[in-house]
Amino acid sequence: MVRQLGFHQMRGLVERLLVDTHLWVASAAAGLVLFCSQALGLPRMMEPVVMVGAATLLIYRFDGWVDADRPSMGTMPAVLAMALLVWSARQAPAAVLWLVALGAVPCLLYGVRWPGSIRRYRCLREVPVVKPLFVTSALMVAVFGVPLLWSVATTLVIPMTKIGALAGGLWVLLLCNVTLFDLRDRVADARRGLLTLPVLFGNRQTRMGVMAACLALEIALPWLASIGDLEPMVLLPLQLATAATALCAIGLTPVSSRLRYAICVDGIPLLLGASVCWPPGS
Repeated sequence: MVRQLGFHQMRGLVERLLVDTHLWVASAAAGLVLFCSQALGLPRMMEPVVMVGAATLLIYRFDGWVDADRPSMGTMPAVLAMALLVWSARQAPAAVLWLVALGAVPCLLYGVRWPGSIRRYRCLREVPVVKPLFVTSALMVAVFGVPLLWSVATTLVIPMTKIGALAGGLWVLLLCNVTLFDLRDRVADARRGLLTLPVLFGNRQTRMGVMAACLALEIALPWLASIGDLEPMVLLPLQLATAATALCAIGLTPVSSRLRYAICVDGIPLLLGASVCWPPGS
C-alpha cells in the first residue's frame, strides 16, 4: 500500500513538472524544429528551436489561463520561456519576427470567448473539427516557417517538392497525434462544447480513423520520400513515428493517465527531434 502510494505521488509530481507546466509539449515542438531543419538540410541553429519551444509553452500557458478548469502550473517555466523568447527574438531576422507576431494572434485568440451571445459558437475552437486542424496547421507553420525564414539569408536553395513532401507527411502524422489527445478529452470537450472528432463520431470510430490514416501514411511515405528526395535517415524516423502513433491509438484508452498520454503521444515528435543525433548509415 505504501509502495503504491509512493508510486502515485511520484507520478503526480512528474505530471505536474512536465505536463502541467507545458514543458513536455514545448520540448516536442522544439524537437519538430530540429527534425525539419535536419530533413531540409538547413544549418543546425539553436535559436529557431528555442523560439518555437518557448512560444509553444507561452501559448499553452495562455490557453490554460483561459480554461479555468485546466489551469497551468508553475511560474518559473513561463518566466524562463519569456526570457528565452526575448533572447531568440533579439537575434531573429525581421521575417521571422513578423511570422511569429502574426502567427501568435490567431493562436492566442483561438480559445478566447467572442463578445455577445447571438453567435452559435462562442470561440474559434468550438467550430466543429477546428481544434485538430487548427493546432496541427499552426504547429506546421511554426516548425517549417521559423527555420526556413531564419536560413533565408544563406545561399541554400531547397526545392519546393522537398518541402511539400515532408510537410505533407508530417501534417498527417501530427493530425493523428493531436486527435489522440482528443480521445482522452472527449468528455471534457463535450462539456465545453468543443466538437472534436471523438465528440462527433465517438472514440471507436476516431481510433479506427487514426489507425487507417497511419496505415495510409506508411504506404505513402516511400513515395513522398522519392518525389521529395528525402534521405533514408529522414524516412525511417517518420515511418517509426507513424507506427508508434498507430500503436498509441491501439494501446491508449480514455482512462489512461494524462502523464501516459503526454509521454507516449508528445514523446513521438520529441523522438523525431532526437533522431537528428543518429549517426549517418546506422
